[in-house]
Amino acid sequence: MNRLVKERKRVLVAPLNWGLGHASRMIPVISELLRQNAEVIIAADGRPLDLLKHEFPDLKKIRLPGYDITYQSKGSFAASIMGQVPKIIASYFSEKRAIDKLIEDEEIDVVISDNRYGLHTKKARCVFVTHQLAIRMPAGLKWFELLLFQLNRYIIQRYDECWIPDYAGDRNLSGELTRRFSLPANAKFIGPLTRMKNGETKKKYDLLFVLSGPEPQRTMLEEILRAQSAGLPLKMLMVRGVFESSDLRRLRQDFEVVDYMTSDRLNEAIQASALIVSRPGYSTVMDLAALGSKAVFIPTPGQTEQEYLAARLKKEKYYYFENQQEFHLGRCLEKSSGYNGFTLKPDLTVLKQRIANLNSINYKNT
Repeated sequence: MNRLVKERKRVLVAPLNWGLGHASRMIPVISELLRQNAEVIIAADGRPLDLLKHEFPDLKKIRLPGYDITYQSKGSFAASIMGQVPKIIASYFSEKRAIDKLIEDEEIDVVISDNRYGLHTKKARCVFVTHQLAIRMPAGLKWFELLLFQLNRYIIQRYDECWIPDYAGDRNLSGELTRRFSLPANAKFIGPLTRMKNGETKKKYDLLFVLSGPEPQRTMLEEILRAQSAGLPLKMLMVRGVFESSDLRRLRQDFEVVDYMTSDRLNEAIQASALIVSRPGYSTVMDLAALGSKAVFIPTPGQTEQEYLAARLKKEKYYYFENQQEFHLGRCLEKSSGYNGFTLKPDLTVLKQRIANLNSINYKNT
């Protein structure tokens, strides 16, 4: 295909559809792309597509089917995922077929994939975004981690660039997820990616529950928090993490509920709350660290990445956590007083430079 050199690069941004974190951390990337005069097209599925529709209503969106992974309410998470490996492999090759057609149809110059492994091609400049180079396995499968890393690295190196949303030094949040093994040759730390902006907000709530992640675990946690919060003499707000209504409603006199919030509204709600209770998804950790908020974490059962992050951050005395099976809200409120949160100042300097570099590349006769 012969493509003329264009003043504005066309960039396809495609986040994974496992929870909202991959999509939410693409918000500052998309915002910077637009600031640098790129033309952005969003390719996503499910709730990530819903989120980005609300954040960027004027941008073109394309439904790109996700990996369609299902989660069990009981049993081994790892065993469940291993049983779905054929489905994951099929999705990878489906993405490979889809990306070449998308590039032809939409005249794409750059592809930015957040953890979607099949979106590398020689027909455009391709960037892979991840914080999880070393994938954690449960105790019985630790022997598999090195082999999994080698496979992970092999695929990532087929991209032109790998962006790690973290700092490399003492302010590193991801720990062994990025620093356990040697990095791929194309990897670069670009600094944390957060949609949050710090500011002065008067405290309004004692507790903010922010729900996210896959079903049925999201619903199970919602039921636990609703039950255990009953009778507490506290002002509470719950963001359910489902895209049904943005209207605030009152569940009880001291308990307000909303299905979802845009980034600006969630930013304000977090800063207006004394304590956040949420999953320790990596994007959530980046958001809370950017705002210097105190939090209690409840890892999604069996999600080894969240369990690792929660344990690491508790050990460093940043955030208290309890497993969902033993979770007790009253005890968490008491224990959390000994944890002061993690504070970092996001620096988008490297991200801005990487995007500027992408915008300066000419695509002729590709």
